[in-house]
Amino acid sequence: MSDTDRQPDRSRRRWLLLASGIAALLVILLVVTPRNAAPEVATPNSSPTSTPSPTASEVTAVTTSADGRDLMRPLDVDAQPASEGELTVSVDTDVEHQRVDGFGAAMTHASADLFAGMPADARADLLDELFDLHGPARLSTLRLPIGASDFVDTDAFTFDDLPAGETDWELDRFSVEPDRRAMIPVLQEVVAINPELRLIASPWSPPGWLKTNGSLEGGRLLDEDRAYETYAAYLVRFLEEYRDAGLDIDYLTVQNEPQLRYPDGYPGTDMPVWQQAKLIEELGPALEAAGFETSILGFDHNWELNPGDVATTPEGEDPAYLYPADLLNTAAAEWIDGIAFHCYYGNAGAQSRLWEQFREIEIWVTECSGSSAAGDSREKVFADTFSWQATNLLIDSLRNRAAGVLTWNLALDENNGPHRGGCSTCSGVVTIASDGTVTRNAEYYVLAHAARFVPPGSVRVDSNSGDGELRHVAFRTPDDSTVLLVWNPSGVPRSIDVGDGRMTVTAEVPAASLSTFEWATSVGE
Repeated sequence: MSDTDRQPDRSRRRWLLLASGIAALLVILLVVTPRNAAPEVATPNSSPTSTPSPTASEVTAVTTSADGRDLMRPLDVDAQPASEGELTVSVDTDVEHQRVDGFGAAMTHASADLFAGMPADARADLLDELFDLHGPARLSTLRLPIGASDFVDTDAFTFDDLPAGETDWELDRFSVEPDRRAMIPVLQEVVAINPELRLIASPWSPPGWLKTNGSLEGGRLLDEDRAYETYAAYLVRFLEEYRDAGLDIDYLTVQNEPQLRYPDGYPGTDMPVWQQAKLIEELGPALEAAGFETSILGFDHNWELNPGDVATTPEGEDPAYLYPADLLNTAAAEWIDGIAFHCYYGNAGAQSRLWEQFREIEIWVTECSGSSAAGDSREKVFADTFSWQATNLLIDSLRNRAAGVLTWNLALDENNGPHRGGCSTCSGVVTIASDGTVTRNAEYYVLAHAARFVPPGSVRVDSNSGDGELRHVAFRTPDDSTVLLVWNPSGVPRSIDVGDGRMTVTAEVPAASLSTFEWATSVGE
């Protein structure tokens, strides 16, 4: 073969180069163009950079009705670009209010014992359902008693109980051994499921030898310097023992229901404002010295003063109608990060009134139990509890500055127990029957409607409606989603339009129902 024969024809080379270029261009187009997508083509009526219209697949919506027929049922929705018409509920994500950090209930000793008594696999499944960060409920906060409350299966106790006449000022006999049976192990399981879980701890009573009547029921903390010092050290010891067990307490209150002077057969303590202030002034520096960042929540009682508590005010003493404000006006305010409320008297408007005076504090609702009357059917209990808590506890508390909302017992048995004294008609988030059957109660669905969609770190934003009958509250989440909760009190289903100026979502919600809508905040921008 001649040298000429070894060189390709110039015309053939040009065609080879052209073919190679076309092939390379096709490879580039295949790489950068999504499968099944066509390249954008500009037309007189469209722009290559226009944002696609929102679709129903970009919206999550679920509903629960008070009659129990719908339980977190997915809603069919129609999503469209924002229209000029007036929305049933409009959301403005540019107007921000409080940060929201938790939804949950109380791990009382009754609850812990019920969980501990379940077969390990069944307990693991139920705790996963309640606390897993990707589960159906996603509870993020638990409150626990420091010592016994009324919901125990034992006699009342603290962590330093002594025979009558004995004292332990150095806390040499302090021990959290009663909690090692069920409380600590179950909490450790929960924290393993959700390491971000927030824990709030509240005492029902100091040890009897630290009190004026020597009893866990009623009486006051001794008004002596060493009593304040010792009780503060007692609370710090509790935090240390729990920390050693891998359980960090995020928030601490110093007395459950301090204005309930005569509890009904269970631990309790009358702690007036001046005494709570003196205790917190001792506790704050003690926490700091021990290296704790635990936040102190003051008060831990009702939105407004119950007339029954007014009637038991000792002669010549102030009933303290404005206990939280009075407390925050003392020197103890330096150590107080927030105020805890219960739901059993008054309404959530008290939270906003307090916040208007003290805008640096957090507000938590730390207890609110469902209840029933003798003879009520399960359906009536569900409907009454769900309707009241969805509106008064969940939506109203959140619209009135709450950073977190908790119900009462996480779990009770079919007899609303076990308990010693106190409430015999309280209901739990779940019922764990003696045969192992688990029932999800109204509290479960109230909490799940918020906790599943509003993770810690979300921020409440404005929501408004021209329909005065609807109740609603809205949030922007850390992943930039918009969440809207809407209560329809009507006795008939309703078609509602909700949106944020970028998109409109239309759905039919059932009668007497709570619905949650979630969509990406950036949709339509």
